Amino acid sequence: KSPEVDSLRERWATPLEFDLGKARVKVSVADSERYINLSQLVNDKGEVNPTVAQQLERLVKLLRHTPDIADRIIDYIDQDTKGEFEARAKNDKLFNLDELLRIEGLTPEIVYGGMIQGQETKGLREFLTIWPKTPPEGGSVPAGSVNVNTASAEVLQSLSDLMTPGVAEAIVAFRTQPGTDGKQQEFQKVDDVKRVQTMTDGIFTSIQGQLVVKRSTYEVRSRGTVGNVEKTWVYVVQRKAGGGGGGAGATPPVPP
Repeated sequence: KSPEVDSLRERWATPLEFDLGKARVKVSVADSERYINLSQLVNDKGEVNPTVAQQLERLVKLLRHTPDIADRIIDYIDQDTKGEFEARAKNDKLFNLDELLRIEGLTPEIVYGGMIQGQETKGLREFLTIWPKTPPEGGSVPAGSVNVNTASAEVLQSLSDLMTPGVAEAIVAFRTQPGTDGKQQEFQKVDDVKRVQTMTDGIFTSIQGQLVVKRSTYEVRSRGTVGNVEKTWVYVVQRKAGGGGGGAGATPPVPP
């Protein structure tokens, strides 16, 4: 409905759950740009993109994982052989996020979350994506951009060393407050982030180049359950350049 803005107040952002024959079906849609994109960790030459690498390093630190976890992921994906963790490295982009488990030192608890040294810890997978693997058609948005209308507090905090938990939470809280129309607020343009309480000029300057209010790639997850049997499908769809809010072209189905 709003071709220039994608936010959580739109219909696609609310999961659907319904009965279909004997099956219980749940469908959810998420824009890929609310996550940190590991496919953008390297450019077309396989060289590390410092913006995305720093986002990953901050996220690892924020989730209280050891700093070497970020280095291990970067060495696994980048195409050089100069890193400390190059043994058994793929030196190519990930096929899916579950492939993180192939990296030495990344346990299921680190990837999916769980108890680590007696503390419940969130997993990296909750905040990462690999889509789009290539820039959208006609796109001009730099690598590492995230949608400020949908990104979690953890992803927002990973954008800058100056970003505090309080400011990241305030951005998320702003989106849940009603506007003059009584509906959830959304950022119509990046400069609107300045309206968030506790936002400073220094923090805004450090993150504004990584923020967008609209993106083009969406991950659609459909889960069907019949008795004790469950199956999940994952699809990735991409809005075509110049398609506004209506046109969409689907990429081939993606294994869950």
